[in-house]
Amino acid sequence: MGTAILIRHARSTANASNLLAGQTPGVRLDPHGIEQSKALVEILGPLPVDAVIVSPLERCIDTISPWLHRYGANIPVHSEPRIIEPDYGLWSGRKLEELAQEKLWESVQKQPQSVRFPNGELFQAVWDRVASFMQSLQRQLHGEENVIVVSHGDIIKFMLAQSLKMEFKDFQSIIIEPASISILNFDENSYRLVQMNRSSNSISSMVRNKSKAQLGGESR
Repeated sequence: MGTAILIRHARSTANASNLLAGQTPGVRLDPHGIEQSKALVEILGPLPVDAVIVSPLERCIDTISPWLHRYGANIPVHSEPRIIEPDYGLWSGRKLEELAQEKLWESVQKQPQSVRFPNGELFQAVWDRVASFMQSLQRQLHGEENVIVVSHGDIIKFMLAQSLKMEFKDFQSIIIEPASISILNFDENSYRLVQMNRSSNSISSMVRNKSKAQLGGESR
């Protein structure tokens, strides 16, 4: 049985400013995110990993680089376009609180399968490319192989929703925080969720948090 360790990138400058970054290049980790990436070195430790798969955006490789420097000198790293952040088109770079006032926002939350972002990607196409990636992972990995996958909030929500056989419209019931870790065991036919959204946030902060569903994943 293989294992996929899913890591959402650490807090970025866009997360800190509550911006929807999308595929905008050059978005890096903020100081808190840099500290989160360093903390991942100790949290993950010297894992037996066969490959690291990352979204092409800088904030993802920034997140795993400290761990690779310590433990992964001989581990192959693959850039995977199917797990890049959605192309939010004209919504990219805008404040989430502003976007929440747009008419399309309600459809994003309740009927995501019908949404095309202005001058951007069809949300269903994002769901489908993530499904393609998950199927490839099942076909290509055998036995006891382990991989680290570093991607984005919505993308990891999709991975977990698909592994749990949830419908697309329900993916926002999952919360994935910056620098959080989720773990899937899998074989050719099924997945088993071992852990979801392990983060450094305290239980009390999560209990107090009453924020509504966002795009791009939670910012805290």
